[in-house]
Amino acid sequence: MSDSRNEFDRLSQQAAECTTCPNMADQSAVLGPANGSIDSDILFVAEAPGRFGAGRTGIPFSGDKSGENFEALIAHVGLTRQDIFITNAVLCNPLHNGINRRPTSKEIGNCSYYLESVLELMQPRIVVTLGGVGLEAINRILETRYKLADIIGKPQRTERFTLLALYHPSPRVTNWKRPLSAQKRDFKKILKIA
Repeated sequence: MSDSRNEFDRLSQQAAECTTCPNMADQSAVLGPANGSIDSDILFVAEAPGRFGAGRTGIPFSGDKSGENFEALIAHVGLTRQDIFITNAVLCNPLHNGINRRPTSKEIGNCSYYLESVLELMQPRIVVTLGGVGLEAINRILETRYKLADIIGKPQRTERFTLLALYHPSPRVTNWKRPLSAQKRDFKKILKIA
């Protein structure tokens, strides 16, 4: 087993034992082999595990409509889950009265260590953020102030990787902001960077 795989296993175990966020202390962190290949050049950073998706299945973008949409998007550009790594700004499912809620800034900060560690282990060439929360998490690490509206679909070269900020594939976004057909065109930009 490679050093990076051992290091990733330690990180996953550390995340599993984390109880830093009081409102999510009873939730399971979604970080492990089901996230994909740590040897990949492409890292996706989304918001948080959903209650019907990764919060239930332990697999990012799996078990709900967002996951179904994500599968369609990566398949459209010829990628599989084995070709990529998927994580979230916050590793546990944030809930309020049993319903998904947006992670707080403090919760995103609490999980920054895990995202930074994944970036260090992977050294990806491309980081694709899905939605504003994923971009906020990357902004914290890069100490940048990118706004989704300003850079959506426009690759940003940083010292560490090329950043591509895209919309989240949730039903709310695909129904009201950016339909799946348009998101498929957006995902094609990953191939142009690669």
